[in-house]
Amino acid sequence: MKNIIITGAANGVGKAVANILKDNNLILIDEDSDNLVALSNSLKANYYVCDLSNDNQIKNMIEDIKTKYDKIDCLINCAGMWISGDMSKLESPIFDRMNDISRIRKVIDTNVFGTIAMIKTLFPIMKNQGYGQIININSQSGVMCEPPFPIYNATKQSTNAFRKAIQDDLARNNIKITDVCPGLIQTDFYVRANNELPKEIMETGLTPEDVAKTVKYVFDLPHEITIPSIEVRHIRNY
Repeated sequence: MKNIIITGAANGVGKAVANILKDNNLILIDEDSDNLVALSNSLKANYYVCDLSNDNQIKNMIEDIKTKYDKIDCLINCAGMWISGDMSKLESPIFDRMNDISRIRKVIDTNVFGTIAMIKTLFPIMKNQGYGQIININSQSGVMCEPPFPIYNATKQSTNAFRKAIQDDLARNNIKITDVCPGLIQTDFYVRANNELPKEIMETGLTPEDVAKTVKYVFDLPHEITIPSIEVRHIRNY
């Protein structure tokens, strides 16, 4: 049984990952306290309500985790926010609200800073214990640039570049890292950003459970086998 930290665990992919790995000791993290508490209670898992764009909250949380766990086997970064809109469309009300300057910062801080901060704060623990595994839920937007989503692209390309830059260093410390890069997923990810997609488009997406199965495949590989990145799409979504 392994100690696994999952960020963004209250909804969507994070919740599906928690469910598929529920036979381990889970440490669930999200800022959505209601759904996080409900999931944690159902899985009998430990949890932390934490805003991953807030460095003090992350530091305090990690310090508390260190007092309660003698090792952290795996970090799975699922936390993320959606943002859409071509520059030329930002005067449209829906895109104007979604691309408010303060919200842009929140998206960047959650998608980029949150991922980097979790890796940075947990690296010393994994280094000292002599091993570790990190799995990032990235996106097809981290693999290719999709013009309608410039800011979202920027966040996912950033974490992709960060993973590539650190993977050799991590490997020298017996820590492996993988980016799981899904296409469209059938979650409320877009609804929570007030950018609900048409039903006929959503029907071509993966389910959160599809992505969770991919994560479990990566998680279950022998430690000496690492996959730097893996893409997964629904066959109808190309």
